[in-house]
Parts: sequence; structure tokens; C-alpha cells
Amino acid sequence: FLLSTNYNVGMYDLIVFDLDGTIINSEKGISDCLKYAFKKNGISYNGSYKKFIGPPFTYSLPLYVGADSALTDKLTADYREEYNRGGVYECVLYKGIKPLMKALFDSGKTIALATSKPEYFAQKILQKKRIAKYFTCVSGATFDGKTAAKDWVLSKVLNSVNCSNPVLIGDTVFDCNGAKAKNIDCIGVTYGFGLKEDLLQAGAVKTVDTVKQLQNLLLNE
Repeated sequence: FLLSTNYNVGMYDLIVFDLDGTIINSEKGISDCLKYAFKKNGISYNGSYKKFIGPPFTYSLPLYVGADSALTDKLTADYREEYNRGGVYECVLYKGIKPLMKALFDSGKTIALATSKPEYFAQKILQKKRIAKYFTCVSGATFDGKTAAKDWVLSKVLNSVNCSNPVLIGDTVFDCNGAKAKNIDCIGVTYGFGLKEDLLQAGAVKTVDTVKQLQNLLLNE
């Protein structure tokens, strides 16, 4: 994994995590619920569903299925209906996430979440996976999708938590772009849904391939 030689990453005091592709592998739940919404609305889609994991649907649905504003709203509503019915829990923590959270918490780091997923669903997932207790702040999108951009949800964290050296941990270029907009570092994880080359090109200061490497990096182990 890529390491910086000019900055002590152990000095980061606020660790802000993305959710999908960084803390949880949510591919099955998201894919199944999108398939439900597409079928209900007569949409034929044969591409990769990984494209929809990370960015807000207001971005991805028009881009990948050509949905206009009205159809985007309808697809999103149908998706959330199925997601709330049980798809929200069709996800797994990446190996090593619980030990990472405990280690960061025990070391005195402040932990937060900034996700483009609706905050309501993010809270439910953290509670279900029994890691909510580690998070000082949870920032997510509103249901209308108007405040789903990564820089917006990141702003809420930065305005709520008083720390001097924040870093965002994420798996896609949307995370890198959000961090860049707020002038903070982003560490890219390659075990999620993004590609290492894309993360570095988008401005990630470092990349790691496993959760254990991320722990070693953040805690100088």
C-alpha cells in the first residue's frame, strides 16, 4: 500500500468513514432492491450494479439508466420501499472493521461517519452491526436527495466535531472529491468498490488494500 513519507498519519485525530464499500459490503442489498425498482418500472438494465454504490441516486440513475427527474424520484421511492423492508440489513462488515473501530476508539481518536446513504438507514446499519457506540457523529443524506453530496455530509461532521486533523476514509472518487472540496486528506481503500488507480488520480493521499493495513496506518502500528 502507498505510504506518505512527509506526514505522520498517526496525527489524524478525527477519522471520518464512508459507509458502503468502506465499513460494509452492501452490494447484495443495494443490487437486489435496485432490481426490484427497475422491474417495477419496466427498466431493462444489464450493467454492473456496483456503479450505483457510493454516489447519490440523483447522480447515478440519470447517468446509467437515463432516468429523468420524475423517474429518478419514482425509482428511488420504490428502491427505498424494498430497502426498508429488509434490504438495509443485506450487508456485512468487512473483515477487521470491529477491531479497527475499537482500536481507534481506545486510542482516543474521534470517529465519525459521512455517507451519501440516507442518515436514517445509516443509523440502523450501525446499530444492527453493533458499532454505533464508536461514532461521535453520523452524517447522511436527507430522503429528498438534495443533500447527499459527499462534501455536504462531510461539512456536517466538520462543523459538529472540534478536531484539528481530520481525514476521510473512502473507496470511490466521490470520497476523494468530497475531501478535496473540504481541503482535508482522503485515504482510499481498495477492498471496496473503487479502483486504486482512480483513487490516486482523484487525489487520495494514500491507499490501503485491507482493513488491517488501514489500522496499522492510522495507529502507526
